Amino acid sequence: MDQFTKPADFKVIGLIFFGRPPNIAILDCYLKKHLVTNGGFLDEVHFVVNTDKKEDIKYLDKLVKTSDLYKKITLPELGYKSVWEHAVEPEHMYIKIDDDMVFFDDNAIANVVYTKLKHPDSFDVVANLVNSPETGWLHYHFGAIHSYLPETVPPSGEPDAAALGPKAWRASVLPIWNETGEMSFPVTMDKSDDGSVLEADRPEAPPFKGHRWLPLPDPEKNIYKTPIAKSEYNPYGPDWKSWALAAQVHYSLLENIEKNQLHLYHYGTSSPSSSEGVWDMAFGRMNINFMAIWGKDVLDNAPFDGPDDEHELSVNIPMKLNRPVLVNTHAVAAHFSFRTQHELYDTDLLDRYRAYANEMVCTKDNQIPIPKGE
Repeated sequence: MDQFTKPADFKVIGLIFFGRPPNIAILDCYLKKHLVTNGGFLDEVHFVVNTDKKEDIKYLDKLVKTSDLYKKITLPELGYKSVWEHAVEPEHMYIKIDDDMVFFDDNAIANVVYTKLKHPDSFDVVANLVNSPETGWLHYHFGAIHSYLPETVPPSGEPDAAALGPKAWRASVLPIWNETGEMSFPVTMDKSDDGSVLEADRPEAPPFKGHRWLPLPDPEKNIYKTPIAKSEYNPYGPDWKSWALAAQVHYSLLENIEKNQLHLYHYGTSSPSSSEGVWDMAFGRMNINFMAIWGKDVLDNAPFDGPDDEHELSVNIPMKLNRPVLVNTHAVAAHFSFRTQHELYDTDLLDRYRAYANEMVCTKDNQIPIPKGE
């Protein structure tokens, strides 16, 4: 089985839970790049409407007209549970991709498909997610996370356009963090998980709208003073709740992309001749933001017992069937934020991922528009 040759005997369908247009503008470039018509694995992309906002639905109606392989799926009712019951067919393999995925490497889809076929007893195969409580601690301890802290005041003077602005994404041109205060930033531990935003006067709140995170001097020594030092192998720990920890792992990914060192994320078992790294979740909860699964496996186990599709697809059903969830650690993909990390939108990270996509992923006739004022 050739890892990077698309299988011909079944369809690979991208399944996008749609609801956030600002994020999906970035994802659109990646999806189009990976369509079969462009040499990729995706035979079709199905956008499942998971919002009742009329403006967002109008945006989707316009988007699906940009490709013959894009399709809009409307459900009888909103909710993740409804998606799985009504939007899949048994004979296809689905690559479920959240609409706030802001990066995945060139072989991410091929890798999760390959691992799903190579390990048919697996229930589903997930990408190696950047900004995930299940993988963040591992990324830190395998050396993929670097020393960053936020700037606390806006830069003075005319900033270098390569370091700040609509085309800025490279870490190498960022100034070194040089604040007068203590070299640290607190990690939120007591925040509610209902999507509420931190009060502006709390020390854990973002310093200002559009701020950057800057690399520290003596990075190996000072990483213990950064949010990642609070990371835990815990699905409900600080890696899930802390926007600051998420900002640091995102900035680290952009540095690793620029330095061509995504291998820092590769761990797990693999054969010497394969670029596959396999991490068995051993029936622990795993985020399913980017996941390969057979439609038949979903439908054979639907309807789900509860509303938490992630828990059903990564814990309850795999444990009941004794079929593990595997992570292909060579399929690196970045998930922007959880509902507990809304403060990430006060960084410039979404702009940086857009700048990277426009330069490196999007075609010239599919550039992501730059918002007014940037």
